Amino acid sequence: MALAPALPRGRGRSVARRAVLVSAAVGLLAACGFRPMYGRGGAGGPALSSVAVAPIPERFGQLLRNALLDRLRPGPEPRHELQVSLSLLDQDLGVQRDDRATLANLQATATWRLLTRVDDGRQRLDAEGTARAAVTYNILDNQYATEASRRAAQRDMAEHLAADIETRLAALFAGRRGL
Repeated sequence: MALAPALPRGRGRSVARRAVLVSAAVGLLAACGFRPMYGRGGAGGPALSSVAVAPIPERFGQLLRNALLDRLRPGPEPRHELQVSLSLLDQDLGVQRDDRATLANLQATATWRLLTRVDDGRQRLDAEGTARAAVTYNILDNQYATEASRRAAQRDMAEHLAADIETRLAALFAGRRGL
């Protein structure tokens, strides 16, 4: 019969001490009302699925709406409606001696409003906010490559704005259980 080698005295105690500290930390977080925002039983899940996203005009608005729909996953009969208005600013940077730009900065501002349907069919404003994002992309000699770079920048920016709005809505729903 072979015996397992014994751990050195310091290492075994260190592992046990860490396990006790982690258990205590988890217990303290649970006692203070901490709940994860995502995952099973998280604050954001069911509440976020009660939010419908209104159509947003323009191509970039479609990208943002699709990113929001992917994140919120509205159910069949949502109680809330998210309305978003966008503004885009495209600036040339990195100008060369011959006045050709080699770099561009794209900035977006999304102003959002969360409306809740009231029993009489009207809507009341529950929250509003602003999300901002900026992306830099290359202006290349090939016009097609430049447009592909710009579109990729827009997709990244739409994902960033959607993540910001989702986080704010999840925090709002977690803070106001009766919303």
